[in-house]
Amino acid sequence: MATHRPPRLSTGQAGQGPDRRRALLGLALAGTLAAGLLAALPPDSGQAAAPQGPTATAPASSSDTLGALYTSAHTTFRIWSPDTSDVWVTVGDTSYSLDPVTLDGYSDVYQVIVDGDLKGRAYQFAVGGRNVPDPYAQMVEPNTTRGIVLDTAAVTPSSGGWAATPQLAEREDASIYELSVHDFTVDASSGVDPDKRGKFLGLVQTGTTHDGVRTGIDHLKELGITDVQLMPSFDFGSAEPNWGYDPVNYNVPEEQYAQSTDPEDRVREFKDMINGFHRNGIRVIMDVVYNHTFSKDVFGGITGKYYTATDLSGTGNSLDDGNPMVSRMIRDSLEHWVRDYHVDGFRFDLLGIHHYANAAGWASYLNAAYPERRLQFHGEPWSGGVTDPQESEKVRYGTVPALAAAHVGVFNGAYRDAIRGGTRDNVMAYMGGAGDATAVATGMRGSPLAVKSTDPLSNPWDPAFTYDPEQTVNYVSVHDDLNLWDKITYSGGTDGADGRAGRIDRFAVGMVLTSQGIPFLSEGDEFLRSKVVNGDYTTAMNSYRAPDQVNAIHWGDKTAHATTFAYYKDALALRKSTPALRLTSWDAVHDQMSTRTDGQVVISAISSDAGAPDTYDTVVVDNPTGGDYTASLPAGSWTKVFDTTGAVSAADTTCGSLAVTVFRKS
Repeated sequence: MATHRPPRLSTGQAGQGPDRRRALLGLALAGTLAAGLLAALPPDSGQAAAPQGPTATAPASSSDTLGALYTSAHTTFRIWSPDTSDVWVTVGDTSYSLDPVTLDGYSDVYQVIVDGDLKGRAYQFAVGGRNVPDPYAQMVEPNTTRGIVLDTAAVTPSSGGWAATPQLAEREDASIYELSVHDFTVDASSGVDPDKRGKFLGLVQTGTTHDGVRTGIDHLKELGITDVQLMPSFDFGSAEPNWGYDPVNYNVPEEQYAQSTDPEDRVREFKDMINGFHRNGIRVIMDVVYNHTFSKDVFGGITGKYYTATDLSGTGNSLDDGNPMVSRMIRDSLEHWVRDYHVDGFRFDLLGIHHYANAAGWASYLNAAYPERRLQFHGEPWSGGVTDPQESEKVRYGTVPALAAAHVGVFNGAYRDAIRGGTRDNVMAYMGGAGDATAVATGMRGSPLAVKSTDPLSNPWDPAFTYDPEQTVNYVSVHDDLNLWDKITYSGGTDGADGRAGRIDRFAVGMVLTSQGIPFLSEGDEFLRSKVVNGDYTTAMNSYRAPDQVNAIHWGDKTAHATTFAYYKDALALRKSTPALRLTSWDAVHDQMSTRTDGQVVISAISSDAGAPDTYDTVVVDNPTGGDYTASLPAGSWTKVFDTTGAVSAADTTCGSLAVTVFRKS
């Protein structure tokens, strides 16, 4: 089985699936890059070059952008309108004509300044006689195209100030946990107060339990992850339950996740959530969907130039970041969340739709403007299962080396497939005892380039693609498709959590958590969450709008599968305490890590000391076979510190079947 797929066959890799894309479509029918980093797109690309703006040495003021820019004396209204000068804004009973304005870094912008204190007032843009939304709106009236004048930056958290952002020495120190705002706490078993279940504030309510075990944010702290990745939490078009991959307003917190209907309080609740995570030592990554909108009606009334001529998303409405003003809108939106909400990073849905030069530009700008934040940028390096006429210019494994200076990484679907097989088939590959040991060895090393270089690769799907280990996000389970436990049982795993199936689960996650790069877990996998109800695997494969019975986290699973949770917790603790599992450069992997295969078994000896690269202090053994394997360790005194049961302390060199075993030099 191939360890990577061309984009036209990558619906499983894309993690969205054609069924969900079609369903979303059905619902719709009802600056300057960092100096010296990358050149603008080539002249024959058919796309305009990236917009030229000031070099980022400090955060931009929110007054330097578009939208409704508030002061107590007046509000400035600005919108991009490249096709017509017939641009108006209505506030209350009065309509105002907008005039062209020259604005650094933007083109075809129209503006009017309206006197008076308009905070909290609704406003409506119209272009060519058609009411349109404000793409830069900071707050909206739900289910309308009207924005609300608001100064998001001036809304303070309830505590009156911001908590310190948890720090990472290196991005490879991160361990990411994906969750849905709704699904994580909506079930009564979460222990969260009824009015907070499925809401922003429910995520950060402390002291919650179920059957005597910790739930919610206290569970996350107990597990030991560093970052939560919130599935889409900006304003989306669908009614709950829905995961929200159908954006409408990119800069507005989703009102279905807020308790209050007051505009400022809705902003404050999101900020309080960020603050709550930060106070508990957890960083926050937003899952962002800048590749398409709920429908073309979202921006199409302003101009068709927001959208690509050929759809790349599978929904019929992919955004064209090759247009400089669309690219700038994305960058401005990203900065809005970093500057005004203190978000710590972004996961890009279908990042492969975007030009890699633009992705580098967005990240480089923000890293330069907010250097103390050590922001995280990663995404899916594929499109919506279609052929892209500008393939070589888009984010793919092969263009990841060119993103190294911008600290942009991607989800490693090649490694995922090598471990677990396809996303929806019944083949388990390496975790089930078969598959390609060489592909697993590559993933264990962080999928490093064969030759160190930041040049794009000739093969866009080369599975050895990272210039830096931080550029691979390693995973075997995510919100889309079958999650890990369901994949195992669908593929014939038997005997439950304490039998072969449970051993396979631990083996797969053990590989993710002992490989170079950044590990990623999906909510509930740590206690064998299943989305299969009454044997319905079809819904489990594509559950983006399934009811709570399917998608909600049921916290009784943590008690029922306590030994599995203990394994995940031990594996995360092992990673945190073992520098050799968190190497931070191509050179470190090349010089300090020796990897070999012995039949189907993969063995890596690793030194955590760059000054003594051949003096190994950690050995990791992946054994997919049906019997024990005896490790041959380097000279010295060694202790087995981890096996299929979790943390251990033993002197033997036995590596069990279907298990990751780790030895540490004493």
